[in-house]
Amino acid sequence: MTSLVLLDHPRGDDHADPLAPITTARPLAEVRVGARLLRERWASAFNLPMHGVIAATRFHGFDEPHSATVLRDDETLDAGTVIAMSAFAPSLQPIEIGESDRWTHDGVVVAATLHERSSVGDVRASGLTAGHTTTPLDGWKLERAWDLIGHLPSMLAADTLLIARGALPPESIPDDVRVLGSFPVRIAASAVIEPFVVLDATQGAIVIEEHAVVHSFSRLTGPFVLGPHSQWMTGSGRTASIGDHCRVSGEVSVAILCGHANKGHDGFLGHSYLGRWTNLGAGTVTSNLKNTYGTVSLGGADTGLQFLGSLLGDHAKTGILTRLTTGSSIGAGANVISDDVVPSVVPAFAWGSRGDRYERTRFFQTVERVMARRSVTLSVSMRTCLEAVYDECASTAR
Repeated sequence: MTSLVLLDHPRGDDHADPLAPITTARPLAEVRVGARLLRERWASAFNLPMHGVIAATRFHGFDEPHSATVLRDDETLDAGTVIAMSAFAPSLQPIEIGESDRWTHDGVVVAATLHERSSVGDVRASGLTAGHTTTPLDGWKLERAWDLIGHLPSMLAADTLLIARGALPPESIPDDVRVLGSFPVRIAASAVIEPFVVLDATQGAIVIEEHAVVHSFSRLTGPFVLGPHSQWMTGSGRTASIGDHCRVSGEVSVAILCGHANKGHDGFLGHSYLGRWTNLGAGTVTSNLKNTYGTVSLGGADTGLQFLGSLLGDHAKTGILTRLTTGSSIGAGANVISDDVVPSVVPAFAWGSRGDRYERTRFFQTVERVMARRSVTLSVSMRTCLEAVYDECASTAR
């Protein structure tokens, strides 16, 4: 049976990861883009089972629930396997594979079929092979970390419309919940919408997934997704993609929360990305627009975006009343505590904002405490993976 393998974004000659800090501690295939993870997008587009991911060696052992296996170079892939680039986010619209053996976007090959049995190492080295029959694919290129935010409005609008198409609010919605607009609203039967909630579907579709809860006095404006087992506590959210098991309050605008991310208090989160297991302390605010209204730079590079807030890698934390500047990158595992504006680039596993390093034992103690509060255990293989990430970052700022 034909299966699907994702090939993560190759690194440049300078070994810099163009999608850091988002991909420092997780394969790109496991990153939330639009309304779904990248591997879910590809599996949906091709209607194929996932065989695995070709990613950096530090991710061997990555085993989050339901994640794809990170393949080793000595493993073999059968002829007919479809290899797809993780650095491209296809539309969720299913496509017919038919006789095609190569798929392109803007003239660039983003997926191809293996014509002969090959090792994972060979595929890693050679990339996508040439094909004979080419079919164009709709979607979005992901070349730099900020592309996940720059593309979010258009991507989420398309995603939610497909997911919610034909849906009507269930009859169990209380009479004192107001649904506005004509875009579809899909609410899972197990979701809970408390009284005095406004679901504004005048600008896009809204999706409330299994066992999610929207608490009273909240306003959600589409396109919007609230993932499984997540809670919207209070406040307003628009153009946001909230993953599983998140807790959110305050004001959120154009943002992605990958999963198990917490923004449980007041504060503004705009044009930002929160990796898995991140936590924003009470009163943390992001700036997403320069006073000059010019384009935002991140790490010395002009993003071309007028609006860009903060990108936080997995397990990053902020203290109360933290102020994150326009276009900031907070590395995976960083613990940011500052009574001043935080530097625009904070390295992975930083302690505070003065360049100190998070001591290894203390970092893993924190990880285990945080996960235990959500009844999740850090597996031995996942700890080994995180240790490899920690060691690799010891001499490299991401």
